[in-house]
Amino acid sequence: MRGRELQAAEEDSTNSFICVLKKMKEVRLMEKVVEETEEVRKLGRAWGALQGGRSRQGVALAVAAVSPQLWCCQAFTERMETLAEQWRDLHARRAQLKAHENERLRTQALKKAKEEKEENLKKESELLRARRELEALRKKHQKLSKKLVKYSRFKRYLEDVVENSQFPDIDDIISYYKAILRTCKDLLQSQWWHRQLMEQGKGLQQQLRAGKEAEILQCRNDLVQLKESFDQAQSDIRQWEDRWAQVQDRQARKAVELRSLTMAIHGLFHAASARLQPQGRVAAGDSHRQLDMIRQFIHDLQDFTEDMKERGRAL
Repeated sequence: MRGRELQAAEEDSTNSFICVLKKMKEVRLMEKVVEETEEVRKLGRAWGALQGGRSRQGVALAVAAVSPQLWCCQAFTERMETLAEQWRDLHARRAQLKAHENERLRTQALKKAKEEKEENLKKESELLRARRELEALRKKHQKLSKKLVKYSRFKRYLEDVVENSQFPDIDDIISYYKAILRTCKDLLQSQWWHRQLMEQGKGLQQQLRAGKEAEILQCRNDLVQLKESFDQAQSDIRQWEDRWAQVQDRQARKAVELRSLTMAIHGLFHAASARLQPQGRVAAGDSHRQLDMIRQFIHDLQDFTEDMKERGRAL
């Protein structure tokens, strides 16, 4: 708070110094304007003398006395216009500076009022918070006072206990009581942990038992399925053995039939060979060649028979 006041004082002193500098500048400008106004008046008098018909030498002397630089009317007119423009600018700048100064003072006043308002609000908030804390402390004090009145009889009881026991004072009794409470708490905590471990062990045992029972049941199911598969395999083996016996029996019959056919073909071939006198030698086991020879013999025999029938008809 003190630092803020010092900072505000420094800002006010700085602003005051700036205002003094501005005022000094305005004073210098006013002096310059007064000098230029006096010069304008002198020029006006010189111009009046020129218009009044004075001699050229007198006018020149008057103008030279006023300003050595103004020796002609055109220069004089331009100088007058420049001075008038500077005069108007000076008045406008003065009005602008005054408005700016008023605005600055107004802004500074508003800022100061805002800061004071914020500071007041902050102080009111702190005061309200302090009142609430005081009220809470007062309520707490009343509550503790009631407890003190309520527990005063226990103090008298503990004093009687100290007189009739081995404890030297009430603090030792309270310390002993707290030690007993801590021991009971530790014992209860240990029992609780023991129960938790027992429950966890029972849960794990039940889980293991359930898992093993499920595995045993699965093994039994697998054993039943394997037994069924084994029985099915034995049944399939018997069926395939029966089929194999049937195939062997059929093969034996086919072999007997083939042997009979081979013997029949061989007999027919010998019978046909006695009449055909075939060219070349045919192997005894070449049944296909023998069948071809028999087929050729039958075909020739049919042709011979047809030929004989045709001759018989012709006769």
